[in-house]
Amino acid sequence: MRSIDHEQHPAGRVGQPDDIARACLYLCDEENDFITGTNLIIDGGMTRKMVYIE
Repeated sequence: MRSIDHEQHPAGRVGQPDDIARACLYLCDEENDFITGTNLIIDGGMTRKMVYIE
Protein backbone atom coordinates (compact mmCIF):
# COMPACT_ATOMS: atom_id res chain seq x y z
CA MET A 1 0.00 0.00 0.00
CA ARG A 2 1.05 3.56 -0.66
CA SER A 3 1.60 6.01 2.17
CA ILE A 4 -1.34 8.10 0.86
CA ASP A 5 -3.58 5.05 1.36
CA HIS A 6 -2.76 5.12 5.06
CA GLU A 7 -2.66 8.91 5.42
CA GLN A 8 -6.16 9.46 4.05
CA HIS A 9 -7.75 7.23 6.70
CA PRO A 10 -9.01 9.06 9.79
CA ALA A 11 -7.49 6.20 11.83
CA GLY A 12 -4.13 6.87 10.19
CA ARG A 13 -3.78 3.43 8.61
CA VAL A 14 -5.49 0.95 6.34
CA GLY A 15 -7.40 -1.81 8.09
CA GLN A 16 -6.02 -5.29 8.50
CA PRO A 17 -7.73 -8.68 8.90
CA ASP A 18 -6.89 -8.55 12.62
CA ASP A 19 -9.15 -5.50 12.96
CA ILE A 20 -12.13 -7.60 11.84
CA ALA A 21 -11.00 -10.56 13.95
CA ARG A 22 -10.88 -8.42 17.12
CA ALA A 23 -14.43 -7.22 16.50
CA CYS A 24 -15.58 -10.83 16.05
CA LEU A 25 -13.87 -11.87 19.26
CA TYR A 26 -15.49 -8.95 21.08
CA LEU A 27 -18.95 -9.99 19.91
CA CYS A 28 -18.32 -13.65 20.80
CA ASP A 29 -17.03 -12.93 24.30
CA GLU A 30 -19.41 -14.27 26.96
CA GLU A 31 -19.10 -11.01 28.91
CA ASN A 32 -20.79 -9.23 26.00
CA ASP A 33 -23.80 -11.56 25.93
CA PHE A 34 -26.32 -8.73 26.35
CA ILE A 35 -25.48 -7.38 22.89
CA THR A 36 -28.15 -8.90 20.68
CA GLY A 37 -27.79 -6.84 17.55
CA THR A 38 -25.96 -3.86 16.15
CA ASN A 39 -24.37 -2.47 13.02
CA LEU A 40 -20.69 -2.56 13.77
CA ILE A 41 -18.80 -0.50 11.21
CA ILE A 42 -15.13 -1.40 11.09
CA ASP A 43 -13.59 0.93 8.55
CA GLY A 44 -11.21 3.26 10.36
CA GLY A 45 -13.65 6.15 9.91
CA MET A 46 -13.73 6.08 6.10
CA THR A 47 -17.54 6.03 5.81
CA ARG A 48 -17.54 9.38 7.57
CA LYS A 49 -14.97 10.77 5.17
CA MET A 50 -16.24 9.14 1.93
CA VAL A 51 -13.48 10.66 -0.23
CA TYR A 52 -10.71 8.50 -1.61
CA ILE A 53 -7.59 9.88 -3.26
CA GLU A 54 -6.52 7.85 -6.28
